Amino acid sequence: MPYQLELMQECFAEGRKPLLLFPGDDSITLDQEEDDSNEVNDITLSQLQKEHQLLILIDGTWAEAKRMLLQSPELVDNCIKVQFQSESDSIYDSLRNEPEKHCLSTLECCARALSHLETSEDCAEGANEYLLGSMQCMVDKRIELTSKNPEPRFSRPGTKIYERNKRRFEIKKELFDK
Repeated sequence: MPYQLELMQECFAEGRKPLLLFPGDDSITLDQEEDDSNEVNDITLSQLQKEHQLLILIDGTWAEAKRMLLQSPELVDNCIKVQFQSESDSIYDSLRNEPEKHCLSTLECCARALSHLETSEDCAEGANEYLLGSMQCMVDKRIELTSKNPEPRFSRPGTKIYERNKRRFEIKKELFDK
């Protein structure tokens, strides 16, 4: 954790604020054309693209991410919020449902943010391809394993208890519920 703190302090020392990727009314939209409506506190997307940025991504479910941000007001206050708004298909859609069409997995968000923020960097395109390729490989492997073993990864505790005791309940019903 101290290293991450050092990165933030370095960013502040250079007169910049880190970027926090999370949707909101006060966020700069990374996938929108430059205009006056895509400006927060006199900061525009093109200004962000001119220099290297520290990008912070919150990794978790949407509910967990919201909870983490609510519990970290200093982080939110000291960052420039950025977001995506255009609808896009997620590689992860075949495994889970996102709350809205512009919502992506953390890995996809990282790749997409790099491609929007580091537009002149060749390495950003390579990183984008590598990250998305890794994500696709993980999803394909998960689908393959699920097709071999259709057992759900998680099940409600009550379901397991019921299945385990099902025959006992049947015998009890046959003997005593006449």
